[in-house]
Amino acid sequence: MNVLAIEASTSSAKAMIFSVDKGIRGVCSTPYRSRVNDVVSQEPEGVYRALIECARNVVEKVGCTIDGIGVGSTWHSLLLLDRHRKPIGRIKTWANTEAAPTAHRYRRDEELKLWFYRKTGCMVHSIYPVWKYIHARQNRHQEFDPEGYLSSQAEYIFEKLTGEVAVSASVASGTGFMNIHTLEWDQEILDFAGIKKSQLAPIYDLEHTAPLGDEAAGELGLKPGTPVALPGPDGALNQVGAGALKEGIMTMSVGTSGAIRLASKVPLLPRQPSTWCYYAAEGKRLAGAAISGAGNCVEWFVNKANLGKVDYRMLDELAASTVREDAPVFLPFLYGERCPGWDDGRTGGFFDVKAHHGIGDLHYYKLEGILFKLYQCYIALSKV
Repeated sequence: MNVLAIEASTSSAKAMIFSVDKGIRGVCSTPYRSRVNDVVSQEPEGVYRALIECARNVVEKVGCTIDGIGVGSTWHSLLLLDRHRKPIGRIKTWANTEAAPTAHRYRRDEELKLWFYRKTGCMVHSIYPVWKYIHARQNRHQEFDPEGYLSSQAEYIFEKLTGEVAVSASVASGTGFMNIHTLEWDQEILDFAGIKKSQLAPIYDLEHTAPLGDEAAGELGLKPGTPVALPGPDGALNQVGAGALKEGIMTMSVGTSGAIRLASKVPLLPRQPSTWCYYAAEGKRLAGAAISGAGNCVEWFVNKANLGKVDYRMLDELAASTVREDAPVFLPFLYGERCPGWDDGRTGGFFDVKAHHGIGDLHYYKLEGILFKLYQCYIALSKV
C-alpha cells in the first residue's frame, strides 16, 4: 500500500510517498513564491498550485500506484468565500495580527474572556479565525460578504481535491468557533460572532475520506476516486506521528513558529488561560503552548536586517564564537505574542546591543531569545 502525503505549511508545499512495506519512497519540498506567501497571508490558488506541482513531482519520480492521500495543513487560518464559494482575497494565516485591536478590546472583559476560553480552549486573540472574522465584520472590510462562507487553508485544499465541503474536528478546534467539550460548532459562540452554522463546513473525524475528483486526479496523474483523508493540522499530526497520544508524553516542534504539546483524555483548561487546548484525534485533547516567533524571526533577520549578505551557514559559524555572558536580549515578538501572555500587539527586537556586537552575536542572541521563549512555554504547560 502506497500513501501520498501532502502538506501545505506556512512557508512551503511538501509531498512524500510512503509505502507500508518499503517506507519512504520519495520526498519533495517547494517553497512558496513571494507573491503567494508573505507569512501573514497566502494566495489560495497559489498555495494549491504549489501543492499540486510538488505532489505530481514526487508521483512521477517514484512511479508507483497510490492507494490513498493524506493531507496536512496549518492550524489557524481564515479564508472568506463569497456566496458562490469563490475565494475573496487571501488566506489570513495564524501570523496575521490585523484583528489585534478588536481582540484586545474584548480581552479586557475578564468575564467574556474566561467564558470564551472555557468553551473553546482558545484565547481571545487575533491568531484565531473567530476574531479575524469578528474584526472583518465589524470593520466592514471590502472582502467581507455577510452571505458568504468561512473556510481555511485546509478546507480549501480538500474542497479543491474532492469537491466536498468538510472540516476535521482537529482543524475546527483551532478556529474558536468549536466547543472543545462537545466537539461541535458552539451555537452561543456563533451567535456572538454573528454567523450561521450553515456558513461553516460540517465537522467530521480525521478518518473521514472523500474520492479524489476528476480534475485534481488529472493534474496529479492519479486515478479518480482515490480516497483523500480530511486535512489534519500540523500540530496534531505531529503528536500522532510521534506516537504521543498517550498521556505524559510532551512533543516540541519548531518551524515558522514553535509549540510544545501534551495529550489528555479531557480538556485541560487552567484557571488563567496561559495555554491552549484543542482536539487531536482518537478522542484525545491536546494542551499546549506556542510562540509566534521562531523560524520567521530567523528568516526576517537574514533577509531584512542582514539584507541577505551572510547565509545561514556562515551566520552559524560566526555565532559559535559569541561570548554568552556579554549577551544582549532578543524578544521574538515580531508577529506578536501567543503563550503565555497572549499579547498580539506586543513588539520585539534587540535590546542592550553594544557597539562591539557583530552580526554573529545578534544571530546567536536571536536563537537564544527564541529558545528562552519556548522554555517559558514549557514552564506554563508543566503547571497545567
